Amino acid sequence: MARLNKGVGFASVCLGFTLLASPLADAEDAGEKWIAVSNTAMSITGDIELSPTAITMSTGSVLPLEAVKGDVPNLYRFTHANDLKLLRDNTFCLPHTEVGYVVLNYRGKEELEIDVFDGDEAPHSADELESQPGFCASYFYQKP
Repeated sequence: MARLNKGVGFASVCLGFTLLASPLADAEDAGEKWIAVSNTAMSITGDIELSPTAITMSTGSVLPLEAVKGDVPNLYRFTHANDLKLLRDNTFCLPHTEVGYVVLNYRGKEELEIDVFDGDEAPHSADELESQPGFCASYFYQKP
């Protein structure tokens, strides 16, 4: 019986570390609020709410997200970007971008950079994201 308890304890610790490793694990169902701080974010998305399955823009438009496993941490695939209603009639990426990828770069607990990629090809590494194929935008946010 003692072995079972140790196994359960170990499994609980492993689950806890897995949840801690995922930045979106802390996000509430309604979303984690972030304030736009870069010119790009302030003029296109405004403040956002980020959840494990979506980014909700200040206009109320929702960009669906799906986690992608691989070599790039915090990589998500998005769909329906053409359906977004953004500030000043801007687009999230390039005109006519329907699908693509975002990389969520957490800079500590208080800052977030979202790098956006157009198309079906995901970024191949976490290094030098801005120079990889399909890169189209970066948005910067802070915790309220």
